[in-house]
Amino acid sequence: MITTNDQAVWHDLIPGIRVSTLVHGEKTLMARFELQEKSFLPMHSHPHEQTGYLVSGSMTMTIGGVEHRFGPGDSWCIAPGVEHGAVVHETALAIEVFSPVREDYIPFLPARR
Repeated sequence: MITTNDQAVWHDLIPGIRVSTLVHGEKTLMARFELQEKSFLPMHSHPHEQTGYLVSGSMTMTIGGVEHRFGPGDSWCIAPGVEHGAVVHETALAIEVFSPVREDYIPFLPARR
């Protein structure tokens, strides 16, 4: 599967946070998230390993009860089942990979040409 930037489609997840699913294979799914300043992602967990990279902006993530401040170029890996959430300090763009594939994000893929 190949996706070009002009095919990107954004979907609002919760107020201030939207996702664009980029591509997936048999074992991983990659998505990008736009997080608006002062938005927050409530604490949650899921059965997917989640590896992320912050392209721009800043936020504090609570992962397994520990707070971490992230800025551009920082990255993280969250084990399956670990509770996590975020508070966004400055509008941010993050790229994240999930394994196994997050089936709930497949409908967010762009239409194929």
